[in-house]
Amino acid sequence: MRVYLRFLVVLLAPVLLTQCETMDIVADAGTIIVEGTQFYPDEIGVTYIVPEGAQIIGAGGSNCHFVVKKGGSLVAHSGGSNTYKIEAGGHFRGFVHPAEDCTVTYEAGAFLEQEQSGPGTRFIGM
Repeated sequence: MRVYLRFLVVLLAPVLLTQCETMDIVADAGTIIVEGTQFYPDEIGVTYIVPEGAQIIGAGGSNCHFVVKKGGSLVAHSGGSNTYKIEAGGHFRGFVHPAEDCTVTYEAGAFLEQEQSGPGTRFIGM
């Protein structure tokens, strides 16, 4: 009986372990196209594209690039040395979590709400 139990454990363990939920971690710096809502991304050197209907809440990380397209939204930025490009019709709302040494560039027609900005954060109209 013990032999059968050991055999079953050896066979079933890999199957059970493949069903575990894991966090999505970007192994290399690349580009992520956001779908729906993404909460608190905290990567290094990643480009996030936020298209119409998508949003990022708590945009953080370090040395990341966030591109908010028309109809996209980015709320509560944090982190350091990030760049944010807000295209016409995109929505940037930086509150509560001030970022450090970040650059926010925006086109005419972009929606900007800035309640709090961290040290070194610059806003540049295009």
